[in-house]
Amino acid sequence: MTSSLQILVDVPDSRREGFRRVTLLAENSRELIVATMREGSLLGAPELRFELSEANQLARLALAGDSRALTRPGLARTLAATVAVLFRVAFASGALIIDDEEKNDGGTGHLDDQPEAGRDEGAGD
Repeated sequence: MTSSLQILVDVPDSRREGFRRVTLLAENSRELIVATMREGSLLGAPELRFELSEANQLARLALAGDSRALTRPGLARTLAATVAVLFRVAFASGALIIDDEEKNDGGTGHLDDQPEAGRDEGAGD
């Protein structure tokens, strides 16, 4: 039996032309998968898989300033994927409201007029 995973977030890969980075919800609805896909392809190369409960705990530890959490490999990608997915779900459910001028076409939003940011203090990713 073949199954399909739902793509929840789909953005251009800023480092590789012709590729996209996607975040998918696993069949168990408890895990997110971050994968790279070639434009036009339905197959992706998984890069990261994690449970939502793990991401929540990691976010809480990072927010508290826990040095082990802040230096964990993959921290930025894990939290970015989680925020993007949860934002999409919350917006779709009506829990969040965005004014028309705040809507974003999938780019970087308000950050697209700023130079690339440096590393966050103590960031591990």
